[in-house]
Amino acid sequence: MASDCLSLLPSVCEVLANPKLLLPDDTSLEKLLDWFRELMSQSYGKHIIRHQPSLLQFLLSVTTSEAIDPTVFSFALKLTGLLASKEDSFNLLEERGMLLYMFEPDNWHKLNLWKNASVRCGWLQGLWNMLQHQQAMDFFCKRELVKLVLYLQNDESLFIASLTNQVLAHFLNSTVLSNNFESVAQSSPVSTDWASVTTEVMIHVAKSLASEEQAVVLSGLRLLAVVLAQCSEPLKEMLWTHVLEPLEVLANLQECSLTQHIMAVLQVSARSPLFIKPECRVEALMETMLCSRNTNTSVQCAALILQLENCPETLERKAIDVLLHPLLFVTSCSLQPHGPDYDSLLEEQLTQRISCVPLITQSLSSIADLVCKRPLDDIPVRLITLSVISLLRICLGHHPTTLQKAGIYSHLIGCCKIQRCSLDVLGSLAACKENVDTIHEALAVLLLYLQCPDVHATVLKKAHQATLKWFSLCSPSTDLWKNVHHDLFPLLKKHVCDGRWEVRDSTLEFIMQLTATLKGNSKYAEALHDCGMVSVLFTSLSDVEGYVRASAVAALGEALTTTDLQLSTSLQEEAVKHLMTILTEDTDSFPRRAVVKVFTSWLKSTLVFTALDHTLSSVLSLGSNDFDWEVKLHTLEIADVLMDSLLNRCPYSVHTFQSSERTCIKQALNKLMVLGLFDLLLKCLFECDRPVSEKACALLLKLRTFMRETFSAGHSDLTLEISRCSWGEEMLQRCYKKQQADESNCVKNGDQDADPDLPKKVGLFELLELLDLEDMQYILSLSSDHVINSPQSVMEDILFVAQQSEENVVDCY
Repeated sequence: MASDCLSLLPSVCEVLANPKLLLPDDTSLEKLLDWFRELMSQSYGKHIIRHQPSLLQFLLSVTTSEAIDPTVFSFALKLTGLLASKEDSFNLLEERGMLLYMFEPDNWHKLNLWKNASVRCGWLQGLWNMLQHQQAMDFFCKRELVKLVLYLQNDESLFIASLTNQVLAHFLNSTVLSNNFESVAQSSPVSTDWASVTTEVMIHVAKSLASEEQAVVLSGLRLLAVVLAQCSEPLKEMLWTHVLEPLEVLANLQECSLTQHIMAVLQVSARSPLFIKPECRVEALMETMLCSRNTNTSVQCAALILQLENCPETLERKAIDVLLHPLLFVTSCSLQPHGPDYDSLLEEQLTQRISCVPLITQSLSSIADLVCKRPLDDIPVRLITLSVISLLRICLGHHPTTLQKAGIYSHLIGCCKIQRCSLDVLGSLAACKENVDTIHEALAVLLLYLQCPDVHATVLKKAHQATLKWFSLCSPSTDLWKNVHHDLFPLLKKHVCDGRWEVRDSTLEFIMQLTATLKGNSKYAEALHDCGMVSVLFTSLSDVEGYVRASAVAALGEALTTTDLQLSTSLQEEAVKHLMTILTEDTDSFPRRAVVKVFTSWLKSTLVFTALDHTLSSVLSLGSNDFDWEVKLHTLEIADVLMDSLLNRCPYSVHTFQSSERTCIKQALNKLMVLGLFDLLLKCLFECDRPVSEKACALLLKLRTFMRETFSAGHSDLTLEISRCSWGEEMLQRCYKKQQADESNCVKNGDQDADPDLPKKVGLFELLELLDLEDMQYILSLSSDHVINSPQSVMEDILFVAQQSEENVVDCY
């Protein structure tokens, strides 16, 4: 492959250098650069420019062209940087004057290329590619290219500004990796510039933070965060001394738009030794941000502080208190007073809808993260739970009669955003052991939401999810199961008939999940059976919406695995009949997929589904002929389960077999053949959908291993009719090739009696040996675009585009 690509390279360079020829798209050039990058990492890449003179000719033509396309010029800049990352190529390019031309934009200013964002991006990327050795660093410093890089830090393109930060961080880190500036200066006189350039960057960052223009401040904070994250310790401390004073000024300004960026800087610094050095005052800066006059800013800071791994205990407690305060204040459950000024400020912000909803949702989202990710020893879990329950009641209009916070409550009633966040938090709190005695309160408020007729569909789905988590805590002996029968199931039956398909779908999904979670709970199974819910599920199989039918299939399939319902064989038969009708006639793929998944789960179950046994052959046949590839894939899952259950049912030893064991295995294989399983596997093996073929190949390999361990060649006594099968032509061709090879061997050995007739039947053992399954599995494991993304294919595409006339080119935009 590499030699083929290298042979095409001169032609590709010639095309790119010719402005009159059609150009490939940006993607092709990026893929070509990826190939060069890979090549440069190999030993050949060190001297590639000497072995491939076409590269030098291409770059030379770029430097002399007066009508170069910006896309090609950007590619040339990146390529020059890649080539110059090796010292040998760097020296050659510098001798020819190409580095000077490429990386000093004044040389091509008259071409107006700098105005193009792709060119500025290519210039930065080329620099980044090149800065891999001392000579390149010296070139960067000597030519004062840092000034242009710093200028680009405020570029109108955010991508270019971000790339600038990466280039500067890379340069700074490279200087520090050379031990210290004094040793660098001793190694090369030119390298004394490294320290001055580093200082220039640090001063630039400090000035940016002190700027009166917010855009400049933001760019300075972004650069600071990147440098602190990527560079080693000596540089971090040097930089911090430059930026600490303006950073403290920014923290005290308490500007909301800067909060996230300042905290990003403080988070990075907190993960370094800067955090434990008193003179760096990182913790003090965090406390300043935490005590902001803007409560939203304080809550954001508290959430970010609590993400720190080694947060000081005092700071952590303050952050938790700040985080919880909006929720506790609204629900009148404050842990401790924050003082009249703070509470007045908080109440003022909560009475304004524009700040109330974001503040409460920020607090709730952060509480959910806090509950999920941290030890809960110092967190008042029960208080939080009761506060969330109170907030959910307030959102439904069940708030205290006091008018003290009426202005706040008006923003909360019916607010879907707060309801969804609150339900998420309540669901997360179900995992806390401290909440064992709050199950009744939690389920009571969740039932209120399920009863509410005008609750939004997304809120109802969140209520379902939270209810599922809280019901999973209930013991089988609790009296709450009476509520399931008398309160919950009647509501669910009502929701299954709701006019909104989203409500019907989420309700059926909830029934399925609840049944799966409470499997083995006899009281739940009894309630499910007695309330007529199964009849409702059967009705939902005919819903007009495909998504709803799929959810109904899954819910019914799960319901039939409960112990109580297993007693009814007629119910099984009715369910199988309905599901087979869906698999045969439903035009929507989602219900058909759900049917095959249900059949798979039934076969994996320890329960016996006799009604399914009679239809397995039809299921495999319908699944293999379905036009939806996922249905085929799930059908192969059924095949996998059948192989495991039938072939493992007869215990045997790999080396020695009794006659009864052989008979048992042959009977199992015959049953699989009668069911059409082998036909399914071979048909799916040659499918055009890669996941289907890959799964079929894996199952055939599994089967072949079993056959090799069980039978000697040609002694399985199991033959397949191949002439009438869809996969038969492929197998006949393989048989013909094998027969030709056998005939050739016979002629060589003097045997003239070789039979030229092709077989109509072939043994299963022989058939599996004919297939080169390992090779097929390797090819199928490759990505579907591995051919078109190969360097050779990219080069061929570039050459093909160049050969086409402009009249035949379609503008892809």
